[in-house]
Amino acid sequence: MPWENKRFELVLPITVVCLMIIGLLALYSATRDLGLSFVRKQLVWDVLGIGAMFSMLIVRERYLKIAGKALYFVSLFFLILVLFYGTVSGGARRWFNLGFGYFQPSEFARLALLVLNATLLAEPNRKNFYSSFFLTMICVGLVAIEPDLGTALLMASIWFSMAFASQVKIKRLLKVVAVISVMAVLLFFFGLKDYQKDRIVSFFNPGRYAQGSAYNMLQSIHTVGSGGLLGRGFLKGPATRLKFVPKNHTDFIFSVIGEEFGFLGSSVLLVLYFILCWRIVRAVKLAKDEFWRLLCVGALATFSLQVFINVGMCMGVAPVTGLPLPFVSYGGSATLFLSIHVGLVMKSIAIAKSGVEIQV
Repeated sequence: MPWENKRFELVLPITVVCLMIIGLLALYSATRDLGLSFVRKQLVWDVLGIGAMFSMLIVRERYLKIAGKALYFVSLFFLILVLFYGTVSGGARRWFNLGFGYFQPSEFARLALLVLNATLLAEPNRKNFYSSFFLTMICVGLVAIEPDLGTALLMASIWFSMAFASQVKIKRLLKVVAVISVMAVLLFFFGLKDYQKDRIVSFFNPGRYAQGSAYNMLQSIHTVGSGGLLGRGFLKGPATRLKFVPKNHTDFIFSVIGEEFGFLGSSVLLVLYFILCWRIVRAVKLAKDEFWRLLCVGALATFSLQVFINVGMCMGVAPVTGLPLPFVSYGGSATLFLSIHVGLVMKSIAIAKSGVEIQV
């Protein structure tokens, strides 16, 4: 069994477990009127996520480096399949109903793109760079069709972060940025549905859309603010209990933490995310080679952007996109695949410490 370094990274998994515990507490508060069903399901996914995280340590390095293409085409198959056979919820077809839970192919696609783009951009010649871009845009387009604009934009942003951190020629990157900029303008006017446009416009003028697309955001702002310094206390938040904030167990779970644990509790949560990102930055610096460095850059972009966007939309400083809060929001696919992200970073650190892969 390959094990590059038995003194593996401890801070990352401990941080993730702390985030999961906070998530379970907030989830119980948000769903306690429905019993323990949500908490039990999330606990199962948390345990599976922790197992998947540590399993990355025993996967051979050489297998990871050649797995990108296979993972990509499997994820592409699921992204296409979900458009025809996925479960419809809230007007979107993003999930497969597995009976015991839901599988979201876009979360798997994000992991596949992370590994694939790290492989391609590690040698950023013309062919690899444009292959990386077009393959990513195919996934972005399929996810946008579901529709899931938030995840689609996050995919594109992660790709840009990895490309910018690579050794690619700046002229090539600027050409792609110009193309993306034109596509974004055309998408806004001709590709977005009315409710998606309203979400973006309402961010700049929430008062005008107070009873419409800005309702969730405004209720979340008031709920977070009502927590004050120390919060109203666990299970004592009236806005949480009375469901003033819709989707407060998924997209807006930060409002539960802000109301019941206040500024202090919210700060503890954000400090944990800071520790998570800080350790990933350390992994970037320690990386054995360009593949691992770019993979860690992609993981860093994933967590930093997703946390900023989710917390930002709960506090009115970012548009509502529907992105969950990592390891805290209710959701099986996100928990599982984000745990694998962390596991890959742990693998990178282990390899960097040992210097070579052990041959057995």
